[in-house]
Amino acid sequence: MPAASTPAPSRPSSARRPATLPEMLLAATRAHPEAEAVIAGDESLTFDQLGNRSRRLAGLLAESGVEAGDIVGIFAEPGVDLPLFIWGALHASAAYLPLAADYPDERLRYMLEHSGAKAILAEAHLASRIRDIAPHEVRVITPGPDLAGRHDAPAPHDGGDAAALAYLIYTSGSTGRPKGVMIEHRSIVAQLDWLALEGHLRPGVRILQKTPTSFDAAQWEILAPAVGATVVMGVPEIHRNPYAIVELIGRHSVTALQCVPTLLQALLDAEGFEVCSSLTHVYSGGEALSAQLAGQFLEALPWCRLTNLYGPSECTINALSHAVGPEDLRRGETVIPIGRPVAGADCHLLDSAMAPVAEGEVGELYLSGVQVARGYIGNPDQTAERFRTASDGGAVLYRTGDLARRNADGTLQFMGRIDNQIKLRGYRVELEEIALTIEQHPWVRRAGVIVSQNERTSNPELVACVEMNPHEATLMDQGNHGGHHQSKTNKLQVKAQLSDPGIRTEFPRGHEGECAAGNSGAFFPLPGKDVPAQVRAEVFARKSYRFFDGGQTSRAELEEFLRTMLAIPAKADSGEQAARIGAPLEQLGRALAWIGQFTSEERLLPKYSYASPGALYAVQAYLDLAGMAGVPDGLYYYHPLEHALRLIGPGRPAGGPAVQIHLIGRHGAIESVYRNNILEVLEFEAGHLLGALQDALAASGQTVAPYAFESAHRSRCRVAEEDHYLGTFAIIEGTENHLTDAELVVNVPGPKIAGLRAGTYAWRDGGLERVADEVIQPKHVIAINQRTFGRSSFGISILSRARETWLDYITMGCALHRAQRNGVGAGLGFMSSGYSSKSGNPLPTSRRITDILTGAGLESGPSYFFLGGKVSPWQIETEGMYEDSVHMQGPAELIKEELSQILPDYMVPHKTVVFDELPLTPNGKIDAKALAASEKVAAAHSQARFVPPATPTEKRLASEWGELLRYDDVSTEDEFFAVGGNSLMSVTLIARIAKVFGVQLPLRTLIDTPRFADLALRIEEGHGPVGSTSRFISLGNATSQRPIYCWPGLGGYPMNLRALAATAVPMRPVYGIQSQGINAGERPLGTIAEMAAADITEMRALQPEGPYTLWGYSFGARVAFEAAWQLEQAGETVDHLMLICPGNPGLRAAHGEGSGRSAAFDDPAFVTVLCSVFMGTSSGPDIDECLAATHSRESFTAFIGGRLRALDAATIGRIVDIVVKTYQFDYTFDELASRRLAAEITIFKAAGDDYSFIESAPDFALREPVIVPLAGDHYEVLREHGVDELADALRHSTYAEAGASASLA
Repeated sequence: MPAASTPAPSRPSSARRPATLPEMLLAATRAHPEAEAVIAGDESLTFDQLGNRSRRLAGLLAESGVEAGDIVGIFAEPGVDLPLFIWGALHASAAYLPLAADYPDERLRYMLEHSGAKAILAEAHLASRIRDIAPHEVRVITPGPDLAGRHDAPAPHDGGDAAALAYLIYTSGSTGRPKGVMIEHRSIVAQLDWLALEGHLRPGVRILQKTPTSFDAAQWEILAPAVGATVVMGVPEIHRNPYAIVELIGRHSVTALQCVPTLLQALLDAEGFEVCSSLTHVYSGGEALSAQLAGQFLEALPWCRLTNLYGPSECTINALSHAVGPEDLRRGETVIPIGRPVAGADCHLLDSAMAPVAEGEVGELYLSGVQVARGYIGNPDQTAERFRTASDGGAVLYRTGDLARRNADGTLQFMGRIDNQIKLRGYRVELEEIALTIEQHPWVRRAGVIVSQNERTSNPELVACVEMNPHEATLMDQGNHGGHHQSKTNKLQVKAQLSDPGIRTEFPRGHEGECAAGNSGAFFPLPGKDVPAQVRAEVFARKSYRFFDGGQTSRAELEEFLRTMLAIPAKADSGEQAARIGAPLEQLGRALAWIGQFTSEERLLPKYSYASPGALYAVQAYLDLAGMAGVPDGLYYYHPLEHALRLIGPGRPAGGPAVQIHLIGRHGAIESVYRNNILEVLEFEAGHLLGALQDALAASGQTVAPYAFESAHRSRCRVAEEDHYLGTFAIIEGTENHLTDAELVVNVPGPKIAGLRAGTYAWRDGGLERVADEVIQPKHVIAINQRTFGRSSFGISILSRARETWLDYITMGCALHRAQRNGVGAGLGFMSSGYSSKSGNPLPTSRRITDILTGAGLESGPSYFFLGGKVSPWQIETEGMYEDSVHMQGPAELIKEELSQILPDYMVPHKTVVFDELPLTPNGKIDAKALAASEKVAAAHSQARFVPPATPTEKRLASEWGELLRYDDVSTEDEFFAVGGNSLMSVTLIARIAKVFGVQLPLRTLIDTPRFADLALRIEEGHGPVGSTSRFISLGNATSQRPIYCWPGLGGYPMNLRALAATAVPMRPVYGIQSQGINAGERPLGTIAEMAAADITEMRALQPEGPYTLWGYSFGARVAFEAAWQLEQAGETVDHLMLICPGNPGLRAAHGEGSGRSAAFDDPAFVTVLCSVFMGTSSGPDIDECLAATHSRESFTAFIGGRLRALDAATIGRIVDIVVKTYQFDYTFDELASRRLAAEITIFKAAGDDYSFIESAPDFALREPVIVPLAGDHYEVLREHGVDELADALRHSTYAEAGASASLA
């Protein structure tokens, strides 16, 4: 044994002590059988009950085949079952494995497979999930409420096997997988003995169980009855809610509490913690305890002892402890010592040769003693690495990886880590595990994870640094200015788009109307700026579609489209149309209007009739006019914002077409976003623009055609040296497309086209000819388009066969424009996804199509690839930017989003930063120090611009916000989570707002409104007098279109309609109509007619006259029907009434047994329906548990409050009042007989629903209603994974009759 060990305190001699946990519990039970061992809400178990029930459960396990030494998973939420299941497994001589319900499925599956678990004890409502996760040979056992019929397991006896495994706990692992730490009975018994010896746990102590069960610190809370203490069980997620902790401490007179410093700070910030007088001892552990925080605690709770605990899972929870006193605040250290070893452990400070370090020197901390774990299950290599044998061949030393030094008083001071394992907010995190998990993503070549200090909040944050794999996830500008394409957080592209970078802003001065040569800058307005509605509709229909939601495409449909893809649509009687348009100047003005800007209140950015890479619109059109009546000869710039000509200089020499167009690509407008292939991108845009002019000129029997390539025109246009001359084109007679020299190759990546096998097809002689099995795959398109690839049905590569090389990319751009314009009529949409390069930077799609064609012995060439598929009518008709939402995230954001589905929340990095190449050390490892010092990581913490709080509300809020988040310069542009806020802090801030402003905001307010300025507005909106707050809740889609009004189901709370509104009709605003009575101070109305009348009054304030579109879900369908009738009686028009799931949901027979349709809490049918209002289901474990728990209004409210902690008791009560009031509302036969609607009615019937009120009506509509059956049940149709079916049905119904344009009028 190394000489520099600290001896453990001697233990007083006594009779033989219990060797195992069951023996300890038996001894405690014999000492005080009737004392409370477990408290959970309104339930409790005495020691006698805990022992008896857990032994019966052990008998059940034995009958199920569990033997001594087996591992039993514990899948239960905090409550009576959790300790009961654990003690049941221990009494069966098995080891238990805690399984956290909030862990991702993949992590739980690994733990079960890796541990070799034999069985799982699961609560009934969790059983189906764990069955889907667990290996098929693992038995899932859900004990019933009565185990009396089971035989007791034999009572534990003296001489149990102290070396047997007690539990298995999984911790973060450097291999990329969590490690299973094996804790033997003797180790946990020693820990509990020490806790009892020091008085931390003993009879009379009540300790709060609030630590997530998959963490080792939770075990001494749960196992506290083994030494006579009482465990008070928290509720799920209580460790995130300091106010719930304070409430539970007070309710159950909790005396002992352990928490990580982050939570301790949140508790001190929470109102009421300082008066928790029952507390006698608080324990801090899991991360460094600052002296400042310790001082705050001692000042706030001076009667309460504070102990700092330290210990890794591998040394059975707590290995060192330190009682914090005033002298610790005078040490001059920023953190409190971790103390001295507990009775079951010794500590050693060693150097790299495992020799003791000198006094006062820093060494690596090793631990030894009975508390040291057996090792890592199934992992002998890591066990050997971490569990070392002492130099004298005796004790096993556990290598913690922590650095420490010994203080003068013998206590140890934590000095940091030597490896990649950290403690973050109390969670043990292995940085290497996170990095290895990230590297499993197909886009990632290598990854490193570091901890970076957020300078504004001083909080540590995880930052993932990622190097992309270019073979799987190509970025635009790969390796050259790729930052914008790696992450979208800087909004660089949107900022560039908003600046109109392609618009010319500087002109030599001249006078309006003076157009003589040499008088440059003269301004000449053009006629035709106000385009017809049909033209506007065509412009907005031409989009880069990224959501292909129109169904499957057949081979016949695809071939029919390809036959006319490159044609210019014929305009009826173009000669007559030209005459109607008028003189040549008017014709020119109307044509040029097509390439100008179109604006809409639904769009942040202007719309153009043609596409532009990056939507930068960097190509400028210069018109050389000669001999046009009404316009002096000259060279003009067409200004798309002004719809005017600006004279640039004298015209060309006489001869040639009257209108020649020189296209110039503005280099600087592209370079702000792209660095590679700038000329190619500009030429593509030129082709798109020429395609738009083809559309515009067809009405007058004209077209645009290539004329010449004379680079001298660039200097005539007086543009910058870096700008690109792209060619000259002329307006000529006829409607032929002169830019069709191209071949088409179709990519079918899988069974997505009816009648076509996967493969590559050439378009020849009016048909598709299969030329290769190989296809373009998702990895061949740029990373952010890979999801779009998955939604598409096919792809098309255009290969240029232009006679002159300067026309290659222009021809391909024009071809894509023709596809986008002509596809609309076929219900097809397209998006560009890759191209070749003249400058040596081809995208992978181009390289792939070249390989496929050359492999098939075919000619390749310059190429432009785009994805295609069917799109729905609403996408075609909308003026919004729905199609652009896919580009709001870059690879960094997408990787983080996918990580959140694999890793627990605390392991998901705060920021993900993409590097072109990660820095490496000389031995080839990722250089963490270089990452931490890099500008990119520093930029990841970049702060919002500083806008000081100005209003009284902002100033008061800034005080609370800044104090909580610990920084002074609060800006109204700050976002809560971006400046270091977390879920604990959000609860605290909402509580502070309620106290300071008297405004009760929902707990999720900071998720919906994270920006400071917006939160201040929410607070001000909440100050109006009772009744002033509108019950019409905006569900999103803030556009100028006519709104839709939607009534929710029973209870009248419309927030569950938000996903439906966003998915079904993103182009129209939707208002959810909240029932009167939910807002404080309101009373529920007494009849359906009164409800509808009150709602119509508020509706008319928003929309004074019709037509009105009304939707109603479930009970809300009755109110919507009544509102439609009342509106029609008042002379208004209702264009469409959508009755969604108007029938009652089917109830299980047992739930339907009651006293009839009565609002009584002893009526199972009523309680089932009432619970479904909150839980979103009418069957399953939640309903069963609600029925079991409910015997009164109070017990129901308590049950819902425990499950939905975001709802306060008052809100729950008001919703219950509404349900009680409206539960029996229905139409009488006479009422229905008197109501007959002229509106078009569609009924969406959910699977399993009963008949609705409307189906029993004799004659309620002038027109036959449309019945749409749904596959989803009453509740599924509103959930995330079921709403798409209902949304599609609503969209199709909306457009089935009059079409989208009429519906949006």
